[in-house]
Amino acid sequence: MRSAMKLATENAAIVGPSYSPLPRMGTAVVGVGYFGSLHAQCYSRLPGCKLIAVVDPDPAAQSVAQRLGVSWLRDIDELPHSVQTVSVATPVGTHYALTKSLLKRGFDVLLEKPIAETPEQAKELCMLAATNRRILQIGHIERFNPAFSLGPSLLSRAQAIDMARTTQRPPRGDQLNVVMDLMIHDLDLILYGVASVITGFHAEGHSRGITAIDDACVELRFGNGCVVRLNSHWGGAASGNDRCMLVRLEGGETWALDFLRRTAYRTTPTQPHDQDLPTQISSPPHDSLSLQLASFIHASRHRTAPQVTPEHGHAALDLAQKIQAQILGGVS
Repeated sequence: MRSAMKLATENAAIVGPSYSPLPRMGTAVVGVGYFGSLHAQCYSRLPGCKLIAVVDPDPAAQSVAQRLGVSWLRDIDELPHSVQTVSVATPVGTHYALTKSLLKRGFDVLLEKPIAETPEQAKELCMLAATNRRILQIGHIERFNPAFSLGPSLLSRAQAIDMARTTQRPPRGDQLNVVMDLMIHDLDLILYGVASVITGFHAEGHSRGITAIDDACVELRFGNGCVVRLNSHWGGAASGNDRCMLVRLEGGETWALDFLRRTAYRTTPTQPHDQDLPTQISSPPHDSLSLQLASFIHASRHRTAPQVTPEHGHAALDLAQKIQAQILGGVS
């Protein structure tokens, strides 16, 4: 599988000024709330594709369409034949039905995470994508963060991994808790990078009245001896954001991957932390969303497997649901 570094380089070529002058692919965005409007804006300026429509029954979506100079549609049944690729950025409760319909009608789909409400729905979407020979990419956007370009090679050799993720809860139309909305990012990264199987886990969490789970901690144990500790929290404006992964390798070497600053730091037993210098990461001059959408368009155009497959989305959802069940069984 291609490394994140190589993919970032390829994507930079796709979205850069010297892309291949192939016919632009028609795109549409279903659901133009907070995340969907970002998708639409990004598609509108992404070389290699042409944003044709936004789809949302809410009349407020009309202003988004007018601002971007595209059609406003109320239903996916109105999508024209000029559309080949679709982003779905609707509440998770609609993911399964919408994506099922789009795949059966021949569209390639970029589906925001989580892939579905249940692992059973996710598994069916995997099968539908394969049966209909459609591209289905799941929106685990942190795979495209330049800080993670070294991630797969580090995580596959890790003895211990600690991840802290704190952020303000984004405005959205559902009540996803911190496990399903925030921690699932890190579950995807861990499952993708650690070269072993989970042998056990222990999870704790509690609610502060924002969602059913607002703070969550989990320890994952892998067959190769790697131990992973994940901490995810909804923060307030005063608490700031934190998205940092510490990866400890054999011999005491430690890497800190900072997903906010898009840098990586390395320390060794003979190099104190205060002497750390950021390891230079080849960071394309584009944000993670642009890289994600460019990779989707590339997979659709060239009929190649997406960087984040529906099987990856299913695996992350399945583990997240097991963690959620353990926390809710003893939530305080």
